[in-house]
Amino acid sequence: MIWNLAGVFIIGLCTGAFGYLLRKLSKNRLPKWIIPIAAGGGMFAYLAYYDYAWFDFKRSQLPEGSVVIQEYREPDFFRPWSYLAPSVNQFDVVDGQYRRHQQEGDTIVEYIVYRFIKDPSERMLQIHQVLNCTSRERVALTDPAHRAKQPGQAVEMVLASDRMLQTACR
Repeated sequence: MIWNLAGVFIIGLCTGAFGYLLRKLSKNRLPKWIIPIAAGGGMFAYLAYYDYAWFDFKRSQLPEGSVVIQEYREPDFFRPWSYLAPSVNQFDVVDGQYRRHQQEGDTIVEYIVYRFIKDPSERMLQIHQVLNCTSRERVALTDPAHRAKQPGQAVEMVLASDRMLQTACR
């Protein structure tokens, strides 16, 4: 986050200096307000660029064999450009390391979903999940060590078009 803030200030300074240069090259025929408008426009342009480039940058850093299973796009009041075309705010990834079990004729797959979230400070959540490929049911486990202590987990029915079902149950 600190590097992003530094980038915003540097871009603002550079585009403001460019506005000043244009004003001086025009022999002060351009209005004075061109300098702060150029600085502010440069800052907004950098923030919009960072907003749209974040997902591709994070995806390029994923290890080989990782699969993006879901993307979340939400507009935000503090990013007005996101109302026109929302960028990816967070996404879910599986690394391809599944544990498969056969239990009473059902294929059970255990895996970890990594959720990358772009906030002012980027963070990642690990969500342990169990998927029954036969009955298409999924249960999210908060902590694998407490599986037996939490019998009332919410079972989610999975659609046949679910990307995780297609990836893990082939």
